[in-house]
Amino acid sequence: MKRALIIEDDPDIAETVRYNLASEGFATRVALTGEEGLSLALDRKNTPSLIILDLMLPGMNGMDLCRRLRSEEHTRRIPVIMLTAKASESDRVAGLDLGADDYIAKPFSVRELLARVRAVLRRADEAAPE
Repeated sequence: MKRALIIEDDPDIAETVRYNLASEGFATRVALTGEEGLSLALDRKNTPSLIILDLMLPGMNGMDLCRRLRSEEHTRRIPVIMLTAKASESDRVAGLDLGADDYIAKPFSVRELLARVRAVLRRADEAAPE
């Protein structure tokens, strides 16, 4: 089963993403803070197949969290899609340079988000060792 971890401090957005990913067959978990998201991402019993990450989080921000995920052997290859209101070119470039696999600005289309989820997972599956 595919597992998605949604790290988003806005409960309405988190629920919208959770509901739509669940309808696509994902087992979903939601974290409302960066620290909680890091803890769930590092949970070896429930390693996510995908992380949807907001940048503006209470406590640890999404950039720091992405940097930490990419530095850990256990989470280094998990696809990360940044979903954020920070939509400037410099924010997008910084997010992608930190290791995000995709970057979507809010407000966003749920259909586009789901298409991008499928695309990053396809690429991750193709890159996985046999």
